[in-house]
Amino acid sequence: MGLEAHCTVRIGRKSASGNALLEAEALVFRGDFRLLIPFDEIKDVAIEGEELVVRTDEQEARLELGAAVAERWLRKIREPKGLFEKLELGPQSRVAVVDVHDAPFLAALRELTSNIAEGRVPQGAQAIFFGADGLDALRKIPLLRARMADSGALWIIRPKGSKTISEADVLETLRGAGLVDTKVVAFSRTHTAHKSVIPVELRGKAVPRRPIVSLPPDGPFEGGTKKKIVAARGSDEPRKVAKKSGAARKRG
Repeated sequence: MGLEAHCTVRIGRKSASGNALLEAEALVFRGDFRLLIPFDEIKDVAIEGEELVVRTDEQEARLELGAAVAERWLRKIREPKGLFEKLELGPQSRVAVVDVHDAPFLAALRELTSNIAEGRVPQGAQAIFFGADGLDALRKIPLLRARMADSGALWIIRPKGSKTISEADVLETLRGAGLVDTKVVAFSRTHTAHKSVIPVELRGKAVPRRPIVSLPPDGPFEGGTKKKIVAARGSDEPRKVAKKSGAARKRG
């Protein structure tokens, strides 16, 4: 972003004058002490008087920039440059957000459009952003798919380089839910976004399910289950049927 300002920064009881820089993915300060705050660690950013206040889980930094400069920096932090274009979002977008905890993204999204449902997915949602940090989270994908508009998009936001959830895990789950992946973008320094849509041939139809294999009965039962088991042990053909039945149970 390339913004720079000479200012005073206060963190708790510490205070120092120096140069603050707003870079592409982080806020940097160099003075009597140094400060580096990646955007993805920012939990809240606000303007209080002449100060830009940046809060993370560990600290609160106050930059005395002046109201006009603070307002400009606030917009730059909240608006991930180029991200909304990559995510195909605009002021008219109808968006649902579930389990996404990126504070700068959410703040910027609220400024971009007022058509946001957070923590829920209205029927016919055009764009759904779903945060999946582990395999268990992927179980929600069929439910999210069921609430998508036919021409909508489901974005799965997953951590980069994670050992608990891989790209292959995401793609396999999407295919099983009747979706096809069409695009991958860098969501942030730590997360990747996978776009998926409903294939044209499946739009307006129920999600296809794997066929249930049923086998015809071997013949009339004489004497109930026990005699059937004995017969299975005494003949090659019934043994084959028994194996197939086991395979069918596994598939089902």
